Parts: sequence; C-alpha cells; structure tokens
Amino acid sequence: VYLRNINFKFQFLGALEIFTKEALERYYEASGQCSQHVGHQGGEDYYMMACMDGIGVDHQTDFKLLNDKYAATGNCHDPWVVGFHFYKKVTSWNQCHDDAEKAAQASNMHFLQ
Repeated sequence: VYLRNINFKFQFLGALEIFTKEALERYYEASGQCSQHVGHQGGEDYYMMACMDGIGVDHQTDFKLLNDKYAATGNCHDPWVVGFHFYKKVTSWNQCHDDAEKAAQASNMHFLQ
C-alpha cells in the first residue's frame, strides 16, 4: 500500500511519500515494467504513483498529512499535519511548524521531541 497524500493535482506529491515495506518490495521486483511503460512527464512523484498503480499496489488516502504551499492547503494550524512543503525560507517553515505545534498542544496532541 502507498499513501495518496494531498487533494491537489494527481493526489501524490513528493514532499511526503509513504510506502509499506511490501509496496517497495513489489516495486523492486517489477520496476523494470515501470521504466518501460510509465513516462517521466510529471516528475518522480508522478512516476512512482503511476508505477505503483501499474504494478498493482493499492493505495489509501490521507489528505491532511501534508501542508503544501502551492496546493494552498493553508493548514499550518492543523495539528494533524506532519509535512510542510514548499517553504523556501527557514523562517517561513519554522513559523508554519510552530503554528501546527501550538495547535497540537491546544488539542492535547503532543509532538515527540
């Protein structure tokens, strides 16, 4: 199983790619099929998603894990977010992370430190 991670474009962005061990074992067994039949027009994230689908790996969906600036998810205040993407400046990334951490504390969720 792999995880579709955002409700944007093709629902799988490379900032947060999650695969089970079994999904990756299947990929290593059958990756030759992918390179023969899957194009690279969408970058490595599109390639991996299309490959996984093509070799029969199933997916699950959790659109709340990834905050993507381009997808305008704007969920820096969501304590469920685990990845913050595309913040080029350290201060911008830190602010988003801090906002999520404060939201987690307010909802009694705790980050590991």
